[in-house]
Amino acid sequence: MFKLNTQRTYKYPVTVTVYGEDGAEHTGTFKATFKVLSNGAMRDPAAMDTPMLDLVLVGVEGIEVPGEDGQALQGKALLDALKDDPAVSMALVAAYQESIGKKNRARI
Repeated sequence: MFKLNTQRTYKYPVTVTVYGEDGAEHTGTFKATFKVLSNGAMRDPAAMDTPMLDLVLVGVEGIEVPGEDGQALQGKALLDALKDDPAVSMALVAAYQESIGKKNRARI
C-alpha cells in the first residue's frame, strides 16, 4: 500500500545564473527544502496575497550570502535575502514547480 504524507518536505536542487559586474555569467547550484502546499491551501484567500516562496520555502543549503557585516546570513535572514534577489527567487520558483510536476507528467 502506498502511504501519502501530505505534510511532507523534500530537498531539490536549484540552479541559478547571475551576472557579475564584469558582465560574466556565474552559475551555481544549491539545495532548497520545500514543503508541499496542498491545492486547497493554494486556493485559500489568505494565501492569495502571500508570495509563493513564503508558503513553500523551508530552508536552503550549499549557498552563502554575506550580510552587511560580512558574516554569512543564516535562518530567516538568509531565506529573506534569497527571496529578495530576482534571479534567485525566479530559480527557486522554477525549481519548486519543476519538482512537483516533473515525475508526474504523462508520457506520450
